[in-house]
Amino acid sequence: MVGIARARGCGTCRKRKIACGLEKPSCAQCLKSKRICVGYRKYPIFITHQPPKENKVEDTAQADFESDRWAQSGDSRAGYPDFNSAVTTAVSPGPHLGPTKSLVPLGAQVDANPVLRQQLLKVYLDSHLSKTRVGPMQQRIWLIQIPCLPHITPALEISMMALCLAKLGDLHHDEGLSYESLKLYRRALHVLQLALWDPALMLDEQTLTACVALGMYEMSQCPNQSKHGYVSHTLGCRRLVQLRGPEAHVDGLGHAVFVHWRIQEILYALDQGEYSFLRDPLWQEVPWRRLPKTPYDRIYDFLIRAPELRNRGEVLEFLDPCSKIQLATEIIWKCWEMDSELQSVYESLEACHEGPLSWPELAHNKDLHGDSEDGMLFPVAFHFPNLSIANTVIIYWAVQVILWHGMWQLYRLLDELELHFPAAAKVEHGHAVSTRFNFPPLDHRADFAAPCRNIFQSVEYALEDSLLDQGPKSVACPLRIAYETLRLYPKHKQEIAWAERAKKMVESRSLRLLTYYIPRR
Repeated sequence: MVGIARARGCGTCRKRKIACGLEKPSCAQCLKSKRICVGYRKYPIFITHQPPKENKVEDTAQADFESDRWAQSGDSRAGYPDFNSAVTTAVSPGPHLGPTKSLVPLGAQVDANPVLRQQLLKVYLDSHLSKTRVGPMQQRIWLIQIPCLPHITPALEISMMALCLAKLGDLHHDEGLSYESLKLYRRALHVLQLALWDPALMLDEQTLTACVALGMYEMSQCPNQSKHGYVSHTLGCRRLVQLRGPEAHVDGLGHAVFVHWRIQEILYALDQGEYSFLRDPLWQEVPWRRLPKTPYDRIYDFLIRAPELRNRGEVLEFLDPCSKIQLATEIIWKCWEMDSELQSVYESLEACHEGPLSWPELAHNKDLHGDSEDGMLFPVAFHFPNLSIANTVIIYWAVQVILWHGMWQLYRLLDELELHFPAAAKVEHGHAVSTRFNFPPLDHRADFAAPCRNIFQSVEYALEDSLLDQGPKSVACPLRIAYETLRLYPKHKQEIAWAERAKKMVESRSLRLLTYYIPRR
């Protein structure tokens, strides 16, 4: 690659399209016309340079030497690209007013240097995953398996490089590098489409993995500032998973990618009020033959069933009093059954873990509480043994929010229907109706705001810098569920304002998609 400087005149003269005298600190043209001379800046551009044929042997030998040096070095820093060799360039208007180190040459060299690709992947994993605090969940993260693959398809390789450069662009606030990642993303879309047209690659596990990786790119970068790209990848993965069948996701990379995508599919179906194909007994059992479900997976099984109950509940307002009583009764008993099963899952998690699953500590993140004169709304924050436990407990609280809020609404509906009881008794002859109101008391379940507060008090833990990208992701969905539930009730306006600040802080941690993903319901 060769850097070429252009347009040496000052910015004011270039804008006026006149010749600049190049005087410093201000040019004569600007002094004469009484204009502000904005100074001189060099804008490096990069063009592909093809060396002469006689130099190819020498260049190859040099590349081999560099590769061996990286591989044999005992220095832990040897696995990283040399950021010190980056050129100095001016960044476009933004938070950085002065010149910064630009990593744009890295993006331009990705295709030509396989060693650099491997180092970029290592840097990405080190800045994306916290190896010491993830816990047992680390064994199932598909990203960790990528460097160990003996062969990688072009679609997956380019998709991963787009992710890597995007992360480096965020870490170093380098807009040029982010632009290079966007070019790789667009190229990956094209190569992925070619793979989908190829019968030999269409159902390959790496093709599915590439689609999931591009979905992650949309989640972190959201280049079109809308949710449509992410939704498109989610639906594309859905079709691929269905075509591959449950047997293709039993172990290896296929299983790890399926476990990751399964969460996205469940949450998307919940948002859309759709029945996911994952409810099918085959999909509930076959992918878990060799690696049994964790409590985290079992809790998400409850969210698979949530759209059906919610859709049935939305029908109630269109029914006559007698039909309302009958349907509400069926839903309430189903909710009690799910509540009992959910508690059993939580107890099994407690049984297999020594010590508490969570504990309170004094909160320290004052940014979450704004400039309130009343002090911290939540002076205590919950902490967890590791991120695996945190993921499970926080999503457990989110399911409690959905379940308890629905039960509270149904109990209120039955209280109102008691006014119509005489009319209903004439139709159903009294006895059958009178027994339908004999439900257990809700007790603590009537306070559905309690698990919402638990989620809010977990945000500080999730935003710890040492948890990198995985911490904010663990709380993003539960936080949205708690926020959307409480915002219906003005008495919770303080919690709602707090949650809005928390959402913005979570979105700023490589989750730009949440800014544009407005829930359907």
